Amino acid sequence: MNFNLLIAFVLLLAPTGATQPARRMAVTFDDLPYVIPGGDTLAAEQAGTNAILAVLKSHRVPVVAFVNEIKLQVPGEVEARTALLKQWVDAGMILGNHTYSHPDFNKLTTEQFEQEIVKGDQVTRRLMEKRQPYQLYFRHPMTHTGDTEAKKEAIEKFLASRGYKVTPHTIENSDFIFNVGYVRALHNKDDVLAAKLRSEYVSFTMAATTFAERISEQIFGYEIPQVLLVHANDINAACLDELLSEFEARGYRFDSLDEVMVEAAYKTPDKCVSSHGPTWLWRWASSKGLKLDFKDDPDPPSWVMDLYQQR
Repeated sequence: MNFNLLIAFVLLLAPTGATQPARRMAVTFDDLPYVIPGGDTLAAEQAGTNAILAVLKSHRVPVVAFVNEIKLQVPGEVEARTALLKQWVDAGMILGNHTYSHPDFNKLTTEQFEQEIVKGDQVTRRLMEKRQPYQLYFRHPMTHTGDTEAKKEAIEKFLASRGYKVTPHTIENSDFIFNVGYVRALHNKDDVLAAKLRSEYVSFTMAATTFAERISEQIFGYEIPQVLLVHANDINAACLDELLSEFEARGYRFDSLDEVMVEAAYKTPDKCVSSHGPTWLWRWASSKGLKLDFKDDPDPPSWVMDLYQQR
């Protein structure tokens, strides 16, 4: 073949345009081993855990999953519920500390909250023993990080002294709100409502993601890697495959929390002192003194909130 024709042929096959960097996301789960409104049943927890882990494996998603060890303490089921946590470890996931009983830090003294932290990692550290060394992660229940400056600073120092990093989140999709109506629809065998909730949940998650992408550019000048916060529950057992596929279609690859936490944006100090639990995008904007408009950060539809409030 003529040399010039060969070059032209190679150029024709080559992709056009600059290669865009992949979007990046770390996925985190809260409230392990599982949460079901109205009371957990072991069989349902086992089925939901199996479904979630199967999807994470198929999409090759590394996860840090935060545990409330009080949920293990069901008479006659401690071993079986601990086995649920072991499934996450065996699947290559990291178990984090979400306190023992998921209390509201706003309602506790610093000393009481410290006791919750110490009590909250007894089983998980044992299950993770063969994975050492690994980074210890902590997430505040309701992401209430301290309603006074003194409490916030004291608990941050306590966590650091025990080797913990506080885990941020940039995308929170209100899955626990959708899950209440979804579990009720399943119980009532209302397939139409269940399907409507699944569809709305996926759409809402993508809307929350779009907002996070846009506001992160306004805060940092570029679209940062995101950290997704979801819960181990039935609506995620049903929708996780579709959610992850939607993220992949948006160009996301799934990185470990360790990989995301070394990014410059995640080294931004969180100076926010509040009784609420906003995302770190809001905290960082506030800490940097930026007056940004968060009014487009979506809320769940009113009909979904109505179902939630009927719990």
